Amino acid sequence: MDVRRHTIELLATPRGDTRFGSSYLPADIVARSGCRLHEAHAALWGLLAEGIAYLDPGQQGPDNWHWRLTEVGLLAASGGTWEPRDPDGFLRRLRTRAPDVDPAALVYLDEALRAFNARCYLSSSVMLGVAAEQVFIGLARAVVAAVGARAMKLGTALDNPRSSQNTRFDELRKVLESDRATLPQGLADPLTLDAVTDLLRVTRNDAGHPSGVQIDEDTARTHLAVAGGYLAKMTELRNHFEAIASQAAASQAATAVPPTRPSGP
Repeated sequence: MDVRRHTIELLATPRGDTRFGSSYLPADIVARSGCRLHEAHAALWGLLAEGIAYLDPGQQGPDNWHWRLTEVGLLAASGGTWEPRDPDGFLRRLRTRAPDVDPAALVYLDEALRAFNARCYLSSSVMLGVAAEQVFIGLARAVVAAVGARAMKLGTALDNPRSSQNTRFDELRKVLESDRATLPQGLADPLTLDAVTDLLRVTRNDAGHPSGVQIDEDTARTHLAVAGGYLAKMTELRNHFEAIASQAAASQAATAVPPTRPSGP
């Protein structure tokens, strides 16, 4: 029962009755979502607090005031952008595009979105950096398993706790550069890795400790807006290399099976 999502959809419905009174929009939310009336009211006031909706007092009598979507709310309703003020929609879009995204990364990303909406912008960027790092490690491990000796330095960097993130990124970039011609269309863009590297550098220094840099709202919003697509693409890259590793393991297992001797008369 996603009361919030149903509420946004009803607010975005052309010529829908969005009047304030309990028998109008709140009743429609109850009918669509199956929630209780007080939960419908709570969802509406929650959207107002988030800057997704507002009350238009243009009509006489409070019951006839209309709930309306703000510009941010319209973006959230369209589902076409990575809108951090719609955390549920943001995460839903990422799961749709990359169903296999790392579960731990999703936990940190959810925290990053909630911190952003609580106006804790530095906390948001730090949590986003952790999420990006988690997805990066999954990709790097998949590359090591798929290409073997060519990724030896990358594997060593991953296993060495003293290795910096810059070293790990540089080693992964070298492997991806050499394999770019064989990567699926849309996954060979080096800007993806560069963008994630920059994201981590904003919030962490080379040793992986917090840098203390100040993050304003616009910067935090930009980080989140671009991160969704990058995290999805890195997950797709990880899946690509995991498939290669699985195929190689299956082929090796098949060749290791001794031939069956013909049975005697």
